[in-house]
Amino acid sequence: MDSLISFITSPAILPWFILCGVVLFERFWYLPTRADPLAFVRLLGIRMAERVCPDVNSLGASPKKTQFWISGALAAFMIIAPSLIILLIFREFVYYPALFDAIILYLCIQFSSHIQRFQQIRRALLTGKKKLAKDLLAPMVLRETSMLSDVGISKAAIETLLLRFHYQALVCFFLFIVVGPFTVLTYRLCYELHLVWNPKIQAYREFGKPMAKLVMLFQWLPIRLNSLLSIILSRGFKLFPYFKAKKLTTRWGESHGAILLHANHFALDINLSSAVYYNAIKVRRTKYIGNGEPTARFMPNALAIVNRVLAVNLLLLLLTCLIIDTLSMSI
Repeated sequence: MDSLISFITSPAILPWFILCGVVLFERFWYLPTRADPLAFVRLLGIRMAERVCPDVNSLGASPKKTQFWISGALAAFMIIAPSLIILLIFREFVYYPALFDAIILYLCIQFSSHIQRFQQIRRALLTGKKKLAKDLLAPMVLRETSMLSDVGISKAAIETLLLRFHYQALVCFFLFIVVGPFTVLTYRLCYELHLVWNPKIQAYREFGKPMAKLVMLFQWLPIRLNSLLSIILSRGFKLFPYFKAKKLTTRWGESHGAILLHANHFALDINLSSAVYYNAIKVRRTKYIGNGEPTARFMPNALAIVNRVLAVNLLLLLLTCLIIDTLSMSI
């Protein structure tokens, strides 16, 4: 019994048990949007941008790109640094640091609310309530939803579910196990600011690039590993001809959204990605052709692959913890 307790509480293994407990707890008791502390970060980001983002329409010469980048980096620093410093100091005084780490992780993942909304969109489409489906989808995406057909709504819902699952859950899992809770918190704060300062929005085209680059750096390895995992769990050995044909890009500057959509289109064998509208401006994206367009009846398949990848991801992270524990004992 003592050996089991010693194993569970070892510094390399304890984070995995914290992770599993938080994931299970969050699946059944997630925070509503109005109570999500990260919503305050998004609001703070909007207010900060209103004050420090250079106005391209102001009188005089237009601001240079470097002015936008510096403003964006400093604005993010002023929001993120005080929060991290306060929490780091506070953690030194808590009696149960593991519980404190679990609370931070719980606040950072917050993905199950998207699953619930995804299922609500599907039910609205199956009952012919297209307007309701669009209204439910609108807060989840940056694109315009007013012109979407039933297929377009299904495709957009599947895309955003897959993307947010990787961005808000899997990347956080990886960072928590490998580098700890405060790196996860730093990533999530950066990600929330990236959402409100998205370079796809004309006003933040340059201002939001520092956050976009930093978020891409956090996501680089876990996104690629989990893209491969999605293909393996769905198509098995077909991964090899897929990789041989270079369908999964290896370019450093490739959008992570493109990598995920490309990999999951192949995993689900459906059409994903196409042109979208942002503020009435049409943006063309590469369309990945599968075995037909997704519909409301297909949407549970996307949720099934999310659950499979989640389960296997936790097992692989346990293996990672065991390797770290073995290496630490041998040193």
